[in-house]
Amino acid sequence: MAKCSNILLVALALSDITFLISFNSLPKVLYEAVWNHEYVGYSKASCDVLFILFSIFTLLDYTFGLLGITLPMLITAERLVVIFLPLNFSQVLTPTRTWLAVFVMAAYWLSICIYSSFWQGLDYFFDPARNQSVGIIVKSAFFFQHEDSVDTINHMIIFSSMVIPPIFTVTGCVVISVKIQLALIKRQKMTSTTRSMNRTTRTLLAVCAIYCVTAAVLSMPLYLPQEYASYSLTDKSPTNMGKLFYQLVNTVTCINSSSNFIVYVGLNKQFRMTLKNIIYCSK
Repeated sequence: MAKCSNILLVALALSDITFLISFNSLPKVLYEAVWNHEYVGYSKASCDVLFILFSIFTLLDYTFGLLGITLPMLITAERLVVIFLPLNFSQVLTPTRTWLAVFVMAAYWLSICIYSSFWQGLDYFFDPARNQSVGIIVKSAFFFQHEDSVDTINHMIIFSSMVIPPIFTVTGCVVISVKIQLALIKRQKMTSTTRSMNRTTRTLLAVCAIYCVTAAVLSMPLYLPQEYASYSLTDKSPTNMGKLFYQLVNTVTCINSSSNFIVYVGLNKQFRMTLKNIIYCSK
């Protein structure tokens, strides 16, 4: 873990894994898919436990999902420093500072998601058709008492995940690509150090390129009417198109988190060798 680029890749990999596990966790799948957004046929105590587990995994889902789509901004920033300060980047970028930047970003998203977890609660309604009580997750009293702060937090989430990171990452990737092409034109033969640096750069650029495609889809609600596409946590009555886009967002986010592993294996020889050693040792 001496290289800052490896630290960022490990952080992104851990974020992707945690997001995928949380997003596809049993409490979330049961409530959202199997039970069609309601708890039926369970005691109040059982429903309360299921709701607590649902809230925990939802907290992890949003925290690491948002972290996973903002870490490429740090990856891009790290490459920019390496490319433009080749002789002094080790003094600017250190493992301690890199870990600190990752933890600060994670703490930022965790604090926002902890606050937003108070926006929902479990309520019970009697269903005459089934002659039994049904547990449904609804907006909490806290949500309605702090609608102004809820709106502010929603704008913070959108601005911090769908506005700043994509613009910075796309611009940075273009600048890095141009810089590399200019260096290749000037040098016919590159030293082993330069090749190694560019191999790392290609891996990180590939990760950022996949992220840019994901960000393009996720940013669509910023430019489309809300009835057609919205990822707000507080939509009160989403249309069918809104529900369809919500599933599209989930699918694209999962593909983005899953594809990073393929990039590591395809472009990073050291990662491939490490993976082979792990597989062979486990046999």
